[in-house]
Amino acid sequence: MKKVLFITPFFGRNGSEMQLMYILKNLDVNKIQPYLFSRNDGELLKELPYNFKYFIGYKKHKNFLYRIFRLLLYTVNINPIEFQLKRIHKKVKPDIWYINTLANRDAFIIAKKLKVKVISHIHELPLSYNLVKSKSIQNLLSISDLCIGCSAIVCEKLADMGHKNVKLLYGFIDDSLIKIKKPQNLIKNELNIKGDDFVWIISGRVSVIKGVDYLIPLIKKLKANHKVIWIGDIDDSGTVFYALQSIQNKFIDRVKFIGKKSDDYYDYFNIGDAFLSLSREDSYPLVMLEAAHLGKPIVGFNSGGIKEFVQEGIGYIIDSLNYDELAFKMHEVEVNYNNFNSDFIKEHARKVNLHTQSKLLNEYLLHI
Repeated sequence: MKKVLFITPFFGRNGSEMQLMYILKNLDVNKIQPYLFSRNDGELLKELPYNFKYFIGYKKHKNFLYRIFRLLLYTVNINPIEFQLKRIHKKVKPDIWYINTLANRDAFIIAKKLKVKVISHIHELPLSYNLVKSKSIQNLLSISDLCIGCSAIVCEKLADMGHKNVKLLYGFIDDSLIKIKKPQNLIKNELNIKGDDFVWIISGRVSVIKGVDYLIPLIKKLKANHKVIWIGDIDDSGTVFYALQSIQNKFIDRVKFIGKKSDDYYDYFNIGDAFLSLSREDSYPLVMLEAAHLGKPIVGFNSGGIKEFVQEGIGYIIDSLNYDELAFKMHEVEVNYNNFNSDFIKEHARKVNLHTQSKLLNEYLLHI
């Protein structure tokens, strides 16, 4: 039995951590004993099997005494994350640390000190490298016995930096969780969507990386019946404010930001006729897979892994930041909508699935 300690920052409903949840729920537990450390008391913890062993960082621990203990550690100049991970390592005695995403700066440093075997699962492209210090990237490259990339372009960037053991594990979702509970017309009425409106869904955090500011020049070029529904939390930044204020001022009837959804997420997603990606950079968006599992055509800028998924009959990828071309392809989807076969799109999404990817990951874990 191989023991693996999975380490993640928040265990919330973002793409990389949803991916980790699917992985944890589909491990070969006859050969792998998993443990999880999450710095936050993330909402995905309640999705794990009831007997799954996990640890929560002191800062967000349910027990108030651990939160006090964390402050005491700081007073004597001890890093609480390092202290806790070392204790967990001593208790569990894992064979491997599985570090999920670049956001685990402390984990890379501590793993280096403990000389533990490390698998790093990377979901980021170079634009997101800017969110961490260069030392974090150096530590990732030097301590990782294996780097797993969620798309071929992610693997390429890791290999470009010199890592010698990079494996591809395309992102996947558990399509059994996609359940539609509410009728489309009910939600369309709620959002004041008319019968002749063509609805584009964007899903993910409303942010600069997701291209919220690209909406303004794009919406000016779209026909008036093209509406955009954006599902997700909203960043508090000047660029996001510019976009929201511009929409409020000029396009209030064209774009709706409906916030984060949970149990009814797919009900709102399903009202879209098609899926739109405006991301500046996206390694392999799981929301793209969700759209395909719902049979929606996909259109977007070539921001990374999207080009590895979208092919003829699935949608269109625009290779340059060309709003005229993007708007033209969006109009083309509307005009030729019946040419997009929903069953064909769903079948394409099922080619890389929970079972094939879980089997591949289990092989990576067992053979390192």
